[in-house]
Amino acid sequence: MPLRPRALALTAGLLSGALLLTSCAGSATAPGGGANDSDRRTVTFMGFFGTFQDSFTSTVIEPFEDANPDIRIEYVPIQNSAEVLAKLRASKQRPVADVALMDSSVAPTANEEGLFAQLDPALVPNLEELVDAARLQEGYGPGLTLDSLSILYNSDRVADAPTSWNDLWDEEFAGRLAMPIADTRGVALLIALSDILGEDYQQDIDPAIDRLKELAPGVQTWQPSPDVYTSVQSGEVDVAVGWNARGQFYQDSSDGTVVPVLPEEGTVQQVNSINLVNNSANAEAAQKFIDYAISAEAQKAFGDDAYYAPVNENAELDPEVAERTTASETQQERQIAADWSWLTTRYTAWVDRIKREVIGD
Repeated sequence: MPLRPRALALTAGLLSGALLLTSCAGSATAPGGGANDSDRRTVTFMGFFGTFQDSFTSTVIEPFEDANPDIRIEYVPIQNSAEVLAKLRASKQRPVADVALMDSSVAPTANEEGLFAQLDPALVPNLEELVDAARLQEGYGPGLTLDSLSILYNSDRVADAPTSWNDLWDEEFAGRLAMPIADTRGVALLIALSDILGEDYQQDIDPAIDRLKELAPGVQTWQPSPDVYTSVQSGEVDVAVGWNARGQFYQDSSDGTVVPVLPEEGTVQQVNSINLVNNSANAEAAQKFIDYAISAEAQKAFGDDAYYAPVNENAELDPEVAERTTASETQQERQIAADWSWLTTRYTAWVDRIKREVIGD
């Protein structure tokens, strides 16, 4: 299939912590965002950095602002869900954001701690159009993206493409692996490995942990910088694990140097949720933004550009794009079942075991 040209830049500057606190405090105390813009409300949105920010801004935020000139969306880039959780915990009474993305296995913890607020269905009517996978904890933030775990490789350096999770242990790749698994990627990989090993991950993950220990000596880096996709593209590493959507995006932007692979044993689907921060000073405008983000219009635009499967049942991606997302028939046939609700209470313990027993932190 020919690669689609990309018009978006692949980098996004990270805001400093001081800027984050200053800008968000401004939105809480002065909803207009400044004396010269007193009639415009500012909704601060914590979302993932890099290509996600680029695509989400152009396909979702800018059209929303055009349709709602009284609302401005301030994008605060974050690395992962753990960072969001830490920032919201530290600012619970005077939150530093109005809307935040968070992995669906971490979001219930934030819900229970009162960091996120329940949505008003009257303000978010598109909740009625969600696919089942995006219907998360009742009353709280729904899924925004559907994605899946993938193997990535550098096609300029790797002659025989990996086809299986077991290929990560191939001697050919020893010392040339990037394994950023101290987060949801590691949790998903443990589920996949347990399935391969014939184990029930809900009963025992020791065999999967032991299997990863065997891989550890061949790992060049557990924390590729600035991210795993760039490391594969530059040739710093040959093979890695990452998310399919970003892998597909980088396949286009790198002219095919970065290639994502759906392993023959199957993969694990993952959901990121979009959430209303509790005590937000802009709750009504924030929910209006959430409603648009999960609308069929926004989900199609974002999915077509960034390769996320849509959470809105009425959003239809371009056929050639849909075939490269987790919504494709091939990916759906190779889904390894994961109970993310059950994993909520095990997530931190699993990540800690990966850090301690596999990575060695």
